Amino acid sequence: MVLRFVLVVAVFLVGCERDSKFRKMPDYDLSQRYGECLDRKPTAPGQAQVCENLRKECERRKAELGSFICRVN
Repeated sequence: MVLRFVLVVAVFLVGCERDSKFRKMPDYDLSQRYGECLDRKPTAPGQAQVCENLRKECERRKAELGSFICRVN
């Protein structure tokens, strides 16, 4: 029971990493990868989650920079 709790907490902490690879990604690369998501519209759960994370990073940069660096549609 304790081991299960420790594993759940560890997974949660890894998933909530503030300095994610998307934060470190250059604007151009982020824009390109998010554009691919918009074009392909992936249905696989893993790829859909990656696309959602890319969208969130685009939104975060929009709020931070005042301009949207990613494609809208």
